[in-house]
Amino acid sequence: MKYILVLLVVFVFSGCTTVVPPVTEYRVVAKKVDFNTNSKGCEEKILKVTQAFSSSTLMSQQMNYAQGKSKQYSYSQAQWSEPPNISVSAQILKQIRKSNIFKSVLNSKSRGKGDLVLEINIEDFMQYFNEDESKSYAVVTLDFTLVDAKSADTMASDTFSAKVDTVTLDAQGGVEALNEALEKVTKSSLKWLDGVCR
Repeated sequence: MKYILVLLVVFVFSGCTTVVPPVTEYRVVAKKVDFNTNSKGCEEKILKVTQAFSSSTLMSQQMNYAQGKSKQYSYSQAQWSEPPNISVSAQILKQIRKSNIFKSVLNSKSRGKGDLVLEINIEDFMQYFNEDESKSYAVVTLDFTLVDAKSADTMASDTFSAKVDTVTLDAQGGVEALNEALEKVTKSSLKWLDGVCR
């Protein structure tokens, strides 16, 4: 009788599955940047935007956050819909196209040749918490280098950074703050490109 009871318990519990909490995917989306070009120097130039260089952590869908000065963790129930280095590149390319600074703007996979090449390096793209997790903010820091495609000479380079406090102390709050910070950095980079093309 004991054996039958044990087998019955094993059979019942073997049919139960472990419930895995759903993983929420977030996108990097910078709001539309209102920008009107004043320059004419690049209106006949074709710009090619390379895919952003970054650390390996920004080349995966894993969503990380930092706590204090040296601790880094990953969200277990949140991830990026695509790696940040890909989506950041796409967002910047989209905004440069809308700016009308250049005759045409190509992505890194295009077979077309550009007159100029814009290289992007992501120095920072992360949500930060203080030690007791009572406050949080996001930081976006991007390096831009404009290169002449024929001579490979560097025409100009600059770094832009933005810090935005989060509204909520979670992944969603971090994503919203990162998107806002990216918008600010993108606007600064457009002004910079406009100035270079005067």
